[in-house]
Amino acid sequence: MGERKVRKFLETNSKVTVVSKGFTDGLKQLGQRGKVKLIEVDISAESSSFISSLISNSDIVVAATNDQKINEKIAIEARKRKILVCVVDNPSISDFYLPATTRFGKIQIAISTGGRSPVMARILRKKLEEAVTREEILQVELQDYARKLAKTHILDKKVRRTFLYQLIHNSEIKHLLKKGNFEEAKDLAKQILEHY
Repeated sequence: MGERKVRKFLETNSKVTVVSKGFTDGLKQLGQRGKVKLIEVDISAESSSFISSLISNSDIVVAATNDQKINEKIAIEARKRKILVCVVDNPSISDFYLPATTRFGKIQIAISTGGRSPVMARILRKKLEEAVTREEILQVELQDYARKLAKTHILDKKVRRTFLYQLIHNSEIKHLLKKGNFEEAKDLAKQILEHY
């Protein structure tokens, strides 16, 4: 779970420090490449002042140990320093929580249970990953392309919206996208636009 959250923060160009008594292979690789700072320490054996010194320069802290008491200790120290904190196993003492997210090309979907069940959020995320088709992902890209074209050719927003819906429901475009023929779908969208 920690590695997945680290990777999400890295997507936003955040500076990330991971404190743990052990690291996944993925985190080790990120550390070797200089993407994250790794501090190897058994935090359960450390004092509150040590924890406070670790987080002192942080903007946010995510407490994701497998020990609820340690997570609470981290939250207390973060609050003392007025640092936002997410405690993954206890939303009631968190300032925020991180939804389970999945990405399909440029589409990103977040699922949150309000911190009540990270396991269910993960299960629902996997179901969505199985449900979204390649055709739908390419349709998003086609809509982006067609929308930009339409803005210069169709000034009326309602007419432009009609054009975009026509592309979504066009059986030939659906067939092209299902086969992965994105360039041909773009050409057809251009041809349809010429009739507006």
